[in-house]
Amino acid sequence: MPDKLILKVLEDLKIEYERVEHPPVFTVSEAKAFGSFEADGCKNLFLYDKKADKHYLVVMLEDKKAHSNTIRKQVKARSLVFGSEEELKSLLGVTPGSVSPLGIVNDRDRVVTVLIDEDLPCCSKVCFHPNINTSTLIMKYSDFERFIQWCGNEYRFICVTN
Repeated sequence: MPDKLILKVLEDLKIEYERVEHPPVFTVSEAKAFGSFEADGCKNLFLYDKKADKHYLVVMLEDKKAHSNTIRKQVKARSLVFGSEEELKSLLGVTPGSVSPLGIVNDRDRVVTVLIDEDLPCCSKVCFHPNINTSTLIMKYSDFERFIQWCGNEYRFICVTN
C-alpha cells in the first residue's frame, strides 16, 4: 500500500497521478515489465557528505549513470557516499529499494537537499515509488516540482551525464 501521507498531500495539492501496482521491484526496468508507463522513469540515490554532515537525494533519468565525482564537484562536497539504511529510514521513511523523492514528505527538518537531473524538466511525465516498491505513481513533471516546493526542501538542478 502506498504511503497514505503522500497520497493525502497529492490530493490536497490537487496533483493528478496514475498508480500502477506491481510485485516488489528494485529498478525502473523491472517496474516497466509489469505495466505500460507513459512517463520517464527516474532512479534515485541517497548520498551523504560526512564532512559537511549533509544529505542529498539525486533524482535522475533512468538511463543515466551517476558519477559521484561529477556530482561531488557540483555540490562542492569533499566526498559522497551512500547514506546509511538508518538515515534513509529516519529522514525519508523508506528502505533500500524504495528510495523516492516523494519520501521528502517525511523529512520534517528539511535536511535532505534534492538534486534534480537538469534534463528532468524536459519530461512531460515522471514516475516514482510512493515510498514502497510495490507500486509506481506517474505524474506531470511540473506537479512533481510543485510537490518539492510544498515540502520545503532545498532543491537544485545538476548535470548528470549519460
